[in-house]
Amino acid sequence: MARWLIVGIGGATCSGKTTLSKKLHEFFKNSRLINQDSYFLPEDDPRHVHIPKLNHHNWDILTSLDTSRMYADVLKILSGSNRSLSGANTNSLNINKKIEDTRVLILDGFLIFNDKPIAELCNLKYFLTLTKQQCWERRQQRVYDPPDVPGYFDKVIWPEYEKHLEEIKREKKINFIDETFLSSIFLLQMY
Repeated sequence: MARWLIVGIGGATCSGKTTLSKKLHEFFKNSRLINQDSYFLPEDDPRHVHIPKLNHHNWDILTSLDTSRMYADVLKILSGSNRSLSGANTNSLNINKKIEDTRVLILDGFLIFNDKPIAELCNLKYFLTLTKQQCWERRQQRVYDPPDVPGYFDKVIWPEYEKHLEEIKREKKINFIDETFLSSIFLLQMY
C-alpha cells in the first residue's frame, strides 16, 4: 500500500516557495501539490481584517485564508486509498524504502507553519528566508489581484512576515534555508 510523505514549504512572499514546490512536484512523479494561495478568501468576504489607514485588507494573516477548507482538502487526499505518514518524523522514515511506495504531498504557503493543523501533518518542514530588500525587489516584479496599495509592503507585508517568522522559530523541526543559497543551486542546475 502506498504511503504519504508530507513536505511543507513555507517562507516569505516571493521567497521561492512555489518555484521549489513545483520543482519537487516535477521530480517526484507520484506527488500532489497544494498551494495555500488558492485558499485566499474572496475580496468581499466579511472575515477580512480591514486596514483603515491603507483602505485595504490585510492579506498577510491567517484569517485572510480559508484554512479549514485547505485542511479538509489535504485530508481528502490523504484519506484516499493511501495511508498517511503524518505523525512520523524525518528520522523514522526508512531511507531504503522504494520511492514508488511513497506518495509525496507538497504543501506550499507563506503561513503553512503558522496553521497548527496543517503544520502538524508535515513530516518534513522547510522555510525559505530572504532579506527585506530581496523581498521588496521581487514583490515589485509581480502583479497582485487586488494590487498592493502604496505603503502596504512596509506597513503590513514585512512586519507580518517578521511576526510569523518569530512564531515558528521556536519550532525545532523546521529547516530554515536562506533563499540566496537555493537560488544558487537552481542557477547551477541550469549550466
